[in-house]
Amino acid sequence: MIKITKGIWPILPLLFFYILVTLILSTNHIQGDEGRYLDFAKNILNGHYADSNLKPGFLWNGPGYPLLLTPFIYLNLSLLFIKLVNAFLLFLGCVFVFKSMLFKMPKKPAIFFSYLAGVSHIYTLKAISLILTEALSFFLVALSMYLFLSFFKERNKKYLIYFSITAGVLLLTKVFFSYVFLSLIVISLVLYLIDRSKIYFLKFSAYPFIICLPYLIYTYSITDKFFYWSDAGGSSLYFMSTPYENEYGDWFPAEAASLGLSENSQTTTLKNNSLYENHNIFFKSLEGLNGIEKDEKLKQVAFNNIIENKLKFAKNIIYNIARMSFRFPFTNRDTNPLVLIFFIFHFSFFFFPFLFAMFKVLQNKNVIDISLLLFILITFFGMSVLSAVPRFTFPLVPVFFYILSTLIVKNKNDALNNSPSI
Repeated sequence: MIKITKGIWPILPLLFFYILVTLILSTNHIQGDEGRYLDFAKNILNGHYADSNLKPGFLWNGPGYPLLLTPFIYLNLSLLFIKLVNAFLLFLGCVFVFKSMLFKMPKKPAIFFSYLAGVSHIYTLKAISLILTEALSFFLVALSMYLFLSFFKERNKKYLIYFSITAGVLLLTKVFFSYVFLSLIVISLVLYLIDRSKIYFLKFSAYPFIICLPYLIYTYSITDKFFYWSDAGGSSLYFMSTPYENEYGDWFPAEAASLGLSENSQTTTLKNNSLYENHNIFFKSLEGLNGIEKDEKLKQVAFNNIIENKLKFAKNIIYNIARMSFRFPFTNRDTNPLVLIFFIFHFSFFFFPFLFAMFKVLQNKNVIDISLLLFILITFFGMSVLSAVPRFTFPLVPVFFYILSTLIVKNKNDALNNSPSI
């Protein structure tokens, strides 16, 4: 078994900080996507997951996080308890960041990078004060990274089994990662065909899908479609494919009544937009379709938009990367200039050191570090073609700081013991 508590006392203050933040920021008011996860948890307790009528949104999210919520819903506990679990999960994620860092550096710098991972992302406070998947995803990515590194440290197959379970739950929690791992399977297969000793990379990429088989069998039984994870993809891709110059690929509900609706926030102000005029007629044509039909129609139009407006789609990807990085631009609202300056500074403070770390990883040719770097790059650029915001990058934080820490590793010999090279 994994010894979690050994040597973690220096980062224990993070747990107290998270609990304090949770107690201060938490309310019993359900907002945004929180209600959907709670509804899915209630569905599980009622003996099913997706609604049988297949209305749009019937399979919007994977079952990973709702399964975690079911005991709290069953016991009718306060929402505060769920948020405290999020705080604990985020802390455990930092614990496994710390343990992963110890593979390549002394204890003091490992503590430093663990704290950076725990507090530096702009979404950290919301991750523990909202009933959303980010805290669980952060934990699962951090634990998966630790298990991946542990395997190559000790060459013990139990870590491959633990990794497969953990990463499988990650895929069920954030279904986008299923496509990331699918890409890794293709790359690992090519690597295996070149060098048969790299078989374990293929196993690490493929085995997590075994955990997902019951869910995929279930989705096939209600949709008659193979490898069907969610009906949310079409909605996201549609707005990313928008051909209109006054739109930037940010997401909106694919419903005529919701187009362009928003309200001022602490960081943004509303601005005029043409969303209703541009999309109203098409969205009205979607009314009456079930979730599968609507998802397919949105994807069909999105692919046509991309084919016919390649340059605009490329612009939308650039806008999307900017939005993930410093929360700008949006189609229907302007970001406060001071907030934008802060976001740009925050992004630059980590981005440029990460570039140097990336070049060092490639120079060292350590296949373990390159594998983790590849995971980040595939995930980030995969997200860039689907409408995204900064919180989507939050689960990448554990791996990001592991790569960033390469800057203080003196040479290739300081890297993970027994790790192979290309």
